Amino acid sequence: MNVLNPILCLFLMGAQIQPTSVETQISQWEEQVEMVDANHVSQLSKEVAEFIQDMDVEAADLQKEIKNNQALLKDFQRSEKIVDKKIGWEKSQKNSFWIWKRYRAGKQLNRLENQKIRLKKQIKQSQKKITHAKKLIQKIKGWQKRLEAIQNKLGLRFQDAFQTIQDQGKAHSDRSIQGQSNLPSYGSVQAPSYKKGFSCLWDGNYQFDGASGMWMPFIKNGTISAGTWSYPSGGMHLGLDVAASMYSPIQAGANGIVLYADAPVPSNCGYLGNYCGWPYGGGNTICTIMAVQDQLYAVTLCHLSNQIYVYPGQQFSQGDILAKSGNSGNSTGPHTHIEVFSLRVSLAEAIAYFRKGSDFSFGCGWSAPATCSAIACRVRPEQVF
Repeated sequence: MNVLNPILCLFLMGAQIQPTSVETQISQWEEQVEMVDANHVSQLSKEVAEFIQDMDVEAADLQKEIKNNQALLKDFQRSEKIVDKKIGWEKSQKNSFWIWKRYRAGKQLNRLENQKIRLKKQIKQSQKKITHAKKLIQKIKGWQKRLEAIQNKLGLRFQDAFQTIQDQGKAHSDRSIQGQSNLPSYGSVQAPSYKKGFSCLWDGNYQFDGASGMWMPFIKNGTISAGTWSYPSGGMHLGLDVAASMYSPIQAGANGIVLYADAPVPSNCGYLGNYCGWPYGGGNTICTIMAVQDQLYAVTLCHLSNQIYVYPGQQFSQGDILAKSGNSGNSTGPHTHIEVFSLRVSLAEAIAYFRKGSDFSFGCGWSAPATCSAIACRVRPEQVF
């Protein structure tokens, strides 16, 4: 059913795109949104997601093409100015008393005028390529908006059938906190300010440098697309969904430590039933413990891009950029799924538990809201932040 990839490849081969073919296929998908059943919705959602990914790649290639042609355009324009100066000089020599100077100037002018004609043609070609590439990017953006709308409608129709996270899959042990001393330096790759020293957390000596006084937003200018404990149209939802454009910065809401950080899949690969990553369906994920006043919280982030800036075992400060938002795993659009657990044990005990199996639910499971275990209680992020 996925017939769009060959059409999109026409971009890459430098051929003329056939927008009517793309428009026809997108229109067919828009019609199928209301008719597709639960047995076929995952395949439809996957095909739409794959085309969105292909368009991301093509848009990036077109941006590179624009940048290269803009550089060439500047070179051609610079060369044209130099030629104009030479032409002006040679014209002044045509009025010389010396016959040989007038003869030489005439030959040089003829050569320079031909060179200027060639440069003008090259300038025009570069400008044409830049304009054409920009128009194609605008077309791609328009198609992507329509395809994202398709994914959103599919999500609303089938939220009951596709739970965000499932208790399956397998964690990557090397992406989980090890309790060793050879850890990266304090803070994220994109930290507002670095502290001296290292975040070496020795076994049996787990402690924060200091708790935060209050929470700060994880995503600036994000909007809540689904709250806890249910989706707007019904169906269990164990976390808070914050919608934001792709690659929006996700900052630490409080001081904390990274328990798990992994980016095994592309940034924009989300579709219904895409159960990848850990936990199953989370795509690219981070699990942390954060400290606010006298309380410890486990905070998990799912569906991230593959731009993650922290490592397991690393401490971070409130405001550090942990990652960029994405659309990975069991997701139908760019957003970050946030779950919060109020810990009932010490930091050392929580880390010891997590090291046994990288359990993002801290014993609360994935089948019911507001559950508690001996380690933690699942709470609504809206009540905490």
